[in-house]
Amino acid sequence: MTPAQQRVYGGETAVQRTERRRKAFIDSAVAVVAAGGWRQLKVERIAEHAGIGKRYFYECFTDLDALAAAVIDELGTEVLLLAVAPDNTVPLEQMVRSMAANLTEYALAQPDRLRVLFSEMAATEAAVRRRTEAVHRIVEVLAAEARAVHGDDHSLIDVAATMLVNGSIQAILDWLDGTLALTRQQFIDHITTMWLMISDGVRAAHGPRT
Repeated sequence: MTPAQQRVYGGETAVQRTERRRKAFIDSAVAVVAAGGWRQLKVERIAEHAGIGKRYFYECFTDLDALAAAVIDELGTEVLLLAVAPDNTVPLEQMVRSMAANLTEYALAQPDRLRVLFSEMAATEAAVRRRTEAVHRIVEVLAAEARAVHGDDHSLIDVAATMLVNGSIQAILDWLDGTLALTRQQFIDHITTMWLMISDGVRAAHGPRT
């Protein structure tokens, strides 16, 4: 870090100010996309929403594609953390229910962020690729956890994890939009049941190796 970057102004170093502005641009991009879609993503509009001068945008991002990638990366990481089992030593049903509840609470608290990540049509091929990569990372984490739980590395686990992730994404979006008329608790119960059914199916088809 250079002396200029270390210099404190208004209680912040230059690096801290840049990071704060970067986060503000990302949050503003989420709000703009949630309101009008990815094609509304314009530097002027984002800067105005963030209350930050347009010139600072280019201190944080090279262009709008870089911003779109940062948005998807941040939202994907948030959802990925929800897919990580907090404790693999607890009974499977308890672990699955906890993950289902965490994902449901996130959907209720941050519906725009979930919709921007999964349901809004990305405007560029780069953004589409980034979203696909984010979903693949979630699938890989769940598959790895399933292998640890089942003690098996059969390829069926990858298929099950793919179906579980993509099916759950659509179920959550449908629930948020009111297509699935369920209470919060009903939704958690049903998601938990479906995840356990998939897990039991994998175990029945290919049990742990001995």
